[in-house]
Amino acid sequence: MPAVSWASLLIIATYLAGKTPVMFNWTLGKEAFDHCVKFSKVDKIITVSSFYDRVKNDFLEEHKNNWRFLFLEDLLKWWKVSEKIYALLKSFYLPIPKLQENAVILFTSWSESLPKAVPLTHTNLIENIKWALNIFELKSDDILLGFLPPFHSFWFTINSIMPLITSLRVANTPDPNDAKTILEIIKHTKVSAITSTPTFLKMIMALASWDYLKNVKYAVVWAEKCSKEVFERFKELSPNWVILEWYGITECSPVVSINPIVWSKPWTVWKILPNLEYKIIDINTIPSVIPAEAGIYYKELPIWSQWMIYVSWSSIFSWYLDEKLESPFEEIDWKLYYKTWDLWFVDNDWFLSITGRLKRFIKIAWEMISLPFVENILLEKYGSDKELRIAIEALEKDGNAKIVLFSIEKIEIEEVNDYLRKRWVSNLVKITENIIVESIPVLGTGKTDYKILKNMIK
Repeated sequence: MPAVSWASLLIIATYLAGKTPVMFNWTLGKEAFDHCVKFSKVDKIITVSSFYDRVKNDFLEEHKNNWRFLFLEDLLKWWKVSEKIYALLKSFYLPIPKLQENAVILFTSWSESLPKAVPLTHTNLIENIKWALNIFELKSDDILLGFLPPFHSFWFTINSIMPLITSLRVANTPDPNDAKTILEIIKHTKVSAITSTPTFLKMIMALASWDYLKNVKYAVVWAEKCSKEVFERFKELSPNWVILEWYGITECSPVVSINPIVWSKPWTVWKILPNLEYKIIDINTIPSVIPAEAGIYYKELPIWSQWMIYVSWSSIFSWYLDEKLESPFEEIDWKLYYKTWDLWFVDNDWFLSITGRLKRFIKIAWEMISLPFVENILLEKYGSDKELRIAIEALEKDGNAKIVLFSIEKIEIEEVNDYLRKRWVSNLVKITENIIVESIPVLGTGKTDYKILKNMIK
């Protein structure tokens, strides 16, 4: 489903039918989509024909021919008036059916592996919403803008379930790429809060003038690091309000930390939800980095260090649907913590700044090198506000690292490495190859799809 109001109504209907909603990502390729359908064991996928016609492709047509798709407009035709009246009476006089333990099954992105099925319980979602609202104060007259797809964990929790249980109003629009329509909705409905990724927010602001955003108090962004250009442009269009960065993970329902209005600090995502227990762990002492024979131990770090965050509490999921997957939990001080795989810096005020994924780090000569850090430096010289022009990815084998620059036009390797030296990047970091592509592949959220790039290196 796209981000429309009846997507939320269908979620409610699923609960009333005693079922658990499974949210499919229609932007996936055949391998990943087939994996999700097969693994979740669903019999029917509910959609509408007008939307299906926009996103259909060969492998979706195969599923359609197998009678897997159920079109909502056809379903409505099957119901008799007497059945509708009976359903209405049931809603008033009969108890709500017993809910399944799981409130939803979401799938992770497949930038690193096939999508993982993440079951979240009603408790997970309610706890996450309750403590997020404890920091991020919304008022009854606020109006949220929702345009990200329902398969996204942030849409499901913040743009769907939270409004349903708080009576907060949401203005939905189905196409996140249609910046012109989004701006008209913002202006017409007097949206006061935009929830978006930095990429989509930049697209919106490229067409905006101050009168479109005059009612917007804040823009909440997540899923990727927000650039300086996005902050500055938002300040021009809405000088009295701010961009607030949130950090979340599907497995955490999804909000982990919020940059609250009162203590807002650009390029940070402080503070961690007050209900979450967390650990600050040295990345060089975690089992996935050091060999087991070296003696595994965990070391908590002081401020101004790079570390990984581990979290634990009732808003964290229990396990992947596929129990054969490697456990995402680590036992620390006799308690299980979820390992986020994300790396941070923390400053004197305990504001958190994300530096990248551990899986996007490589070890060269026993030093951990952040690929996002190197990529951001190169974006300053070779990047563009209008389109993705470059990306880097690396492979590490037998202690040797190969760092490749992907670009839409040829760039001399010597020039790139010389620029890195001028920016004081470690001499260990050397771009070894430039692969020219027609465009940088992206995921449905607008983020670079590094799995495709890594496969191209292979």
